[in-house]
Amino acid sequence: MCGISGAFNPRGLSPDDAALVGQFGQIMRHRGPDDAGLFADARCALGHRRLAIIDLSSDGRQPFSGENGRYQLVFNGEIYNYIELRRELEALGRAFRTKTDTEVLLAALLQWGPDCLDRLNGMFAFALYDSVQNSLFLARDRCGVKPLYYVTVGGTLYFASEIKALLAVPGLSRAVDSQALFDYWVFNRTDIHDETFLSAVRRLPKGCRATADADGLRVATWWDPRRFLREDASQDQDDPEAVAANVEELLVSAATLRMRSDVPVGSCLSGGLDSSILVGILFDRLGANGGYSCFTAAYPGHAVDETAYVDGLNRRYPFVSRRTFPTGEAALDDLPAFVRANDEPTTGPSFYAQYAVMRLAREHGVTVLLDGQGGDENFAGYQYFHGFHLYGLLRRGQLARFGSELFQVLWRRQHLSAVQTLAFQALPGPARKALLLRATPLADPGFFAAHIGKSRIYNEFFAVKNLNESLCAHFRFKLEHLLRMEDRNSMAFSLEARVPYLDYRLVEYLLGVPEALKIRLGETKYLQKKALGRYTTPEILARKDKLGFATPMEDWLAAPAWKRLTRENFRYVREVFPELTPAGAAVPTGAEAAWKINQLAEWHKAFVA
Repeated sequence: MCGISGAFNPRGLSPDDAALVGQFGQIMRHRGPDDAGLFADARCALGHRRLAIIDLSSDGRQPFSGENGRYQLVFNGEIYNYIELRRELEALGRAFRTKTDTEVLLAALLQWGPDCLDRLNGMFAFALYDSVQNSLFLARDRCGVKPLYYVTVGGTLYFASEIKALLAVPGLSRAVDSQALFDYWVFNRTDIHDETFLSAVRRLPKGCRATADADGLRVATWWDPRRFLREDASQDQDDPEAVAANVEELLVSAATLRMRSDVPVGSCLSGGLDSSILVGILFDRLGANGGYSCFTAAYPGHAVDETAYVDGLNRRYPFVSRRTFPTGEAALDDLPAFVRANDEPTTGPSFYAQYAVMRLAREHGVTVLLDGQGGDENFAGYQYFHGFHLYGLLRRGQLARFGSELFQVLWRRQHLSAVQTLAFQALPGPARKALLLRATPLADPGFFAAHIGKSRIYNEFFAVKNLNESLCAHFRFKLEHLLRMEDRNSMAFSLEARVPYLDYRLVEYLLGVPEALKIRLGETKYLQKKALGRYTTPEILARKDKLGFATPMEDWLAAPAWKRLTRENFRYVREVFPELTPAGAAVPTGAEAAWKINQLAEWHKAFVA
């Protein structure tokens, strides 16, 4: 896990560019406090900050050179199956001088070219410079776990793991991307495709690779989750027992690979299915012992506090339970550092709680954390997935099952978003837009009209016909904003966060599993419970009140200091973005809107003003 950066111009770099790349590295020192490296020639400069995880020796220093200096590689992330790949490459005649996954990645690139990406099981963003071909090759992992941003100024391509590093590029425009602003303001979504909040800064999209040379920059998709959808996935012909067994072994294998580390490993733990199941697998299948640490955000006395469920799991598995106690006051004190760490506005206070959990893990000497991110997207965990499922049943004319599922949703008193999503999906376009505008009173009608038609969330995320298409759309358009915040929150404290549920083998397999195994009789995560429920406790398995990584945000943002800041920042937002809100709009009272206002204002002050 590291921070990478670089500058490339096939016609020649400026004399100052190597120093600039070194500056990028200093700005991202938190991503790699263990070592630093810099390569530069007349056309390319590459920088690296190292957080040592695999092979702690100096053999892991980057940029990593190959073929007598022809190639230079900088790499951020982990190739979890590097041991298996090294054996395969050795059988093909490749020799290795280190025990690093970096050298395996370089050998795979030289052996198979861009096709090697399909063989990599990991999270990664990397750049490979070929000094003979005068080209730069960039790539990101399938789901976008690891980041890579770039700008082009004066014919030179600059890239880095974090946006804040690229702000050091002389002459870089700080103009705000109005479409990114719209999708945040209306849909509470960021990191949708290649956009960022700054028009000049682009993101290499997840599952994409790019080549830069004298002909310019060319971006191509190498992984697309739509390829793994099945046309007959609405049917029930798959054997549930066989599917459950496959899911179990895939997740156990994913966790096994992600325990490969030469530094201490721990887990983020809430009172939900995803993280508790991972902890159970570590103890029941992978031999974890009583010294293994789990880190939890606790809110004593609040309804959202999950420590009773963590305590129940702890009675079954002897992990060391460590807790942090985020408060509204602490969130306010940490706001400037938190905003700067995240690079772009965050979508809710739960990400501050995540920030606090990461800090706690670092304080206790853990460098690698396993996390349950991706479980909801794989197993249809969000309550609004009921709406997509019901809509698919209705479209296919499966009226008996539609009626049964709808009755169960209502009888089980599932979250209102389940029915709201169904209604929204069934509405025609004009009615959808009218409803969205009405539900977003802080959006000026003119601003809304100018941007709704260009929104990928509106045009593609909601343009799905059934549950499995919706799950696929989450991997394409929604998941990455969660991964971006996890990356920044962990790396702010020089931690590596690993996500076993996003092992590509599990993702691809589940996209083709029948929908009836994911939601059944009004119950989300049916398959996850069937396949993996034995690794958690009956109390967690039976929960019907789990709504994400919740915080007492209503209490937090109702405090006088937060309300005062919200009033000030609402005025600030209206001044710097006069097109955003209707004339005469009042300061919002809801916590979600207040959080977004403060995030947007504080981000603008830190990155634009």
